[in-house]
Amino acid sequence: MKDITGLIGREPLVEKVVQEVRKGRHVLLTGSVGVGKSSVLEAVLERLERRRDERAPVDAESDDPPSAPNTEPNTGRPRQRQRRSQTVIHIADHQPKAQFVDIARKLLAAGLLDPLALELPEPYQDVPPEQIEWAKIRRHVNRLSMRDLTAAIIPALHDHHGKVIIAVDDLTNLTPTLVAFWLAVFDAAQVIGCASQKKAGLAKLWWKMAEIEIPPLSPEATREIVQTYITQQGMLIESPGLFIGHVVKQSGGNPQAIADMLDDSAKERLVDKRKIREMRHAAGVRYFDFTPVMIVSLASVVGARYLAIGTGDTELYIFAGMVAAVVISLRVFLFKGAGKAN
Repeated sequence: MKDITGLIGREPLVEKVVQEVRKGRHVLLTGSVGVGKSSVLEAVLERLERRRDERAPVDAESDDPPSAPNTEPNTGRPRQRQRRSQTVIHIADHQPKAQFVDIARKLLAAGLLDPLALELPEPYQDVPPEQIEWAKIRRHVNRLSMRDLTAAIIPALHDHHGKVIIAVDDLTNLTPTLVAFWLAVFDAAQVIGCASQKKAGLAKLWWKMAEIEIPPLSPEATREIVQTYITQQGMLIESPGLFIGHVVKQSGGNPQAIADMLDDSAKERLVDKRKIREMRHAAGVRYFDFTPVMIVSLASVVGARYLAIGTGDTELYIFAGMVAAVVISLRVFLFKGAGKAN
């Protein structure tokens, strides 16, 4: 869907993240599942790559020291200043150990990691990085421990003269035992990550990152996305206004929910009013859990009746019985309504 609608409603947010990254900060994108953290991350990486390609040969990120002469020492020709190389590593795996394996894999492919550091056979030393077949060495690298992987990755990052940006789709599953490994990565490279929640025990990691929350899309942005999708896909809708309003309400501004509803609707030859009304998505439905309320209410009623029996208070006993009847009746209707909603 992104190919059709682009980044409607996200452009200012993407630019904000890009600015933080260009300042050299580690960045953490937070937000609920499906809110579009990975999409924003991909857009940021594309923007950084495009800006790097558009920069002039002489810029603030040159590797040349300020005191370097302006001419070549032997020829006297003007010195050609080189831009500092930038390597971007995008990690899509969500499992912590697999993320380090993927970092090692991509550093190896980029020629930044010595094969011997991964304990590969010596003949791999003479093989060009782009010709190393990952399928043949994957099992060996997977068997390495986190400590061994870190011992290979960190020196490679430190020895590289350019800038390395490691973008991670999901840091949600990290555990406290992995904090030390990631802190070592933070000291050697710049990290941009996404997390649907910030788990306890990882505070030392979160403190090093500038947190940027990815909010749900505004109703206006959602309407524009839906209208663009309808136009581009040529969907036949009996009541476009009703359809758009229903998607806005049911999606709750969640991009994944919007995509799910639009993709499902696009499969229909004609989306009539009946189908529009039947459209549902959990992202846009909010439920209040009455279970604790019902438990406390029933416990209070039972307690009041026992108190009435003990004190001989007939009026309290009758009143508690009436309240119990009301609570039980409400319970039936509430759970019946919840069942229909689901």
